[in-house]
Amino acid sequence: MRKILVVGVGSIGSVHAKYAKKVASVGVVDSKSQSADKLGRLLGVRSFGNNIKLASDWNADGIIISTPNDTHVALARYFMNKNTQILIEKPLSHSLKEAKELINLSHQYNINVFVVCNMRFHPAIRLIKDNISNIGRVFFARAHYGNYLPNMRTNVDYRNLYVADRNQGGVVLDSIHELDYLSWLFGPIKNITAKADRLGDMEIESENYSSIINKHKSGVYTEVHLDFLRPVKRRGCEIVGELGILDWQSEGKNPEHCKVSIFKKEIGWKSLMDVKDNDPTNTFKNVMENFIDAINGKSHNLQNGTEALALLSSALKARRM
Repeated sequence: MRKILVVGVGSIGSVHAKYAKKVASVGVVDSKSQSADKLGRLLGVRSFGNNIKLASDWNADGIIISTPNDTHVALARYFMNKNTQILIEKPLSHSLKEAKELINLSHQYNINVFVVCNMRFHPAIRLIKDNISNIGRVFFARAHYGNYLPNMRTNVDYRNLYVADRNQGGVVLDSIHELDYLSWLFGPIKNITAKADRLGDMEIESENYSSIINKHKSGVYTEVHLDFLRPVKRRGCEIVGELGILDWQSEGKNPEHCKVSIFKKEIGWKSLMDVKDNDPTNTFKNVMENFIDAINGKSHNLQNGTEALALLSSALKARRM
């Protein structure tokens, strides 16, 4: 059985460890020793406390880095000589310069670096990808995501979250999924124009609103709306092609009400999916299965280092205020 080390056991790191346990032998390490020990006992996995060297000497086949994004590069560099595969939580970094240096270093060591963009594995996105040929040549798409930041982490003051920080936070980097899945569907972004701003009286340094227009190398135009302002979590995408429309709308978090429909001129609207109790954390199960495939040299749908660099470049351009 493969060995997976999870570095950072906050809300997302704990989810990664949970699903990693289903397919691998798991170890956890965190800057807070008691947090790693607590999760280790809860899941029945090995805890290295806060001893990063001991965790490194365990020689895991795969490393998952799920810490604040200003620590991603330094941690990935630390494990670079361990002949392992590295999976980093989104975004790759808050610094394009550091990210480029990391990917160049990974090429030197012949180590694969992947980034967790789990919306690629959302059932609605998979359904859209499977049906997109049915609407012919795509002209444009409009995607949106919004949630109320103070409600996103229970029992935590949102003003103390990394997402509130001017350098590493903001709605664009935290909600980079929309830019990723649009690039996955329509190819790399060629040109981007955007407006990012801080609206209302939310006490954060980073942007809580962004409106983005992309032109992809394929010729498709995409628009993205992101915000931390709306009182109800909503996400979705409308794709317009020469033969019809694909429309996805989701509301809520756990559970999530998810609907996907297709419009064809000859038949009108047809429902492809209408699920009222979708669990969005299941996407992390697919991420883990794809990471194991990558470790084993099999095909996968994880975001690779080259894609991550391009996406980070676009996101950083979009969030300039």
